[in-house]
Amino acid sequence: MILRAKYVVPVTGPIIENGAVTVSNGVITNVSAWPTAGGRCDHDLGEAVLLPGFVNAHTHLELSHLHGQIDPGMGFVEWIESLGRMVRTQDDPAARVASVKRGARECIESGVTTVGDITRRPSETRAVLRSGPLRVVSFGEVIAIGPIRTMLKSRLEAAVNAEQVSDRLRIGVSPHSPYTVEPGGLETCRRKADQMGLPMTIHLAETRDEQLFTTTHHGPLRAFLERVGVWDENVECPSASPVEFLGRMGCLEPRTLLAHANYITAEEIGILARSGVHVVYCPRTHAAFGHSPHPFREMRRAGVNVCLGTDSLASNPSLSVLDEARMLYAEYPEEGAEWYVEMITVCAARALGWDDAVGSLSPGMAADMTAIRFDTDGPSDPLANVLRSDEVSVVTFIHGTVVHTGAHQASLET
Repeated sequence: MILRAKYVVPVTGPIIENGAVTVSNGVITNVSAWPTAGGRCDHDLGEAVLLPGFVNAHTHLELSHLHGQIDPGMGFVEWIESLGRMVRTQDDPAARVASVKRGARECIESGVTTVGDITRRPSETRAVLRSGPLRVVSFGEVIAIGPIRTMLKSRLEAAVNAEQVSDRLRIGVSPHSPYTVEPGGLETCRRKADQMGLPMTIHLAETRDEQLFTTTHHGPLRAFLERVGVWDENVECPSASPVEFLGRMGCLEPRTLLAHANYITAEEIGILARSGVHVVYCPRTHAAFGHSPHPFREMRRAGVNVCLGTDSLASNPSLSVLDEARMLYAEYPEEGAEWYVEMITVCAARALGWDDAVGSLSPGMAADMTAIRFDTDGPSDPLANVLRSDEVSVVTFIHGTVVHTGAHQASLET
């Protein structure tokens, strides 16, 4: 199969005008200018920019049914408390399955082909995702603190259960955060992940209150845990900043992905860079909570692999990482459009440990691709054109198969 587009964006190589991608058995075999040998073209995408499928490195697909139901403007602690109440009242398995399917479908419709998904119900969620086209790293979430510390073993066992693993579904571990998993539990999660060679993700430094909690066990997060009945005086206080705490537990390593990392000092950025840990920044969720400006630019310049995610539909208007990149490019255009495209392709693939197959268009990589219509009224540079427009995916391929056709689909000629 040979695809042609006005522009082909390999990401790891120069942009090709009037480019072509050749695919065989779901794998890219050639990326070059068109016409290729014989001048054949099986899919002419016309006036479109063909890119690697986007990678959403941080989301919670099972929360998709909460779209627009909780206002992040109420404040983080109030929001997460409301979220917990709503999740606990969702006892209908069919509704939970529908929520995961809704989120997965929205990802694909926005050009996303790979996700890093956190789930509280690994067996249930993975059964749904295993039967779909998305590539997924499914992180089983672990919450175990105070009176529910006894749930550590069962939740960790569920997180690392490999029964649903497939060519497109990999698994990982997600100790939720420094305020919902005790030091001993966090170390247990890390050891299990290391033993099995699994990636790990953890919400870190999401709010200023987190540092107050990890250093003193006081503040709004302590009060929240008391209100929801998961606090006792046996919870060990790390007496350290969130970054110091993770370092002490041996969690700052190349298989770890830090979600958010909103409140990180210059000194800590150096620590993260030296450790090889990854960071996923969720710009629109970050803005919805009114956080201070994120140091993602300082992190990238220091050598930290920073990528983008959406978080869930409970805090974000959509699951489009392209829209996340567009927001940042509008605010900080001086970094260049290529920077932001990297953050939703090759950087995100590397953060999830899937850069062996996705994140760029080059021979040997999976034929996961998406095409965005080139806006003739926009910039001449194809990446700036994509980031300046509001165009959505024309077509999305996973493993060389069309999984979505959208706006302007008539331009897809077969």
